[in-house]
Amino acid sequence: MIFIIEDNDEFEKLEIVKKYFARIFNVLSEEVRERLLKLDFSEKELKKIKKELGFLSDEQQKKYLEELAENKS
Repeated sequence: MIFIIEDNDEFEKLEIVKKYFARIFNVLSEEVRERLLKLDFSEKELKKIKKELGFLSDEQQKKYLEELAENKS
């Protein structure tokens, strides 16, 4: 989908643009990657979890993994 907008005010109002720029992409630290691998998920599950972790801060990633470990047991 391509948008051609000549008015900058209209550009700023597009919800899809707001959502895109509101996301903060984070790289998974080595510690987080190692902890994730120890949880023994399938490749498909790992891919989904990595996508979810990518939008979280480092601290939130660690908390997320702690909760996954607790629920996996």
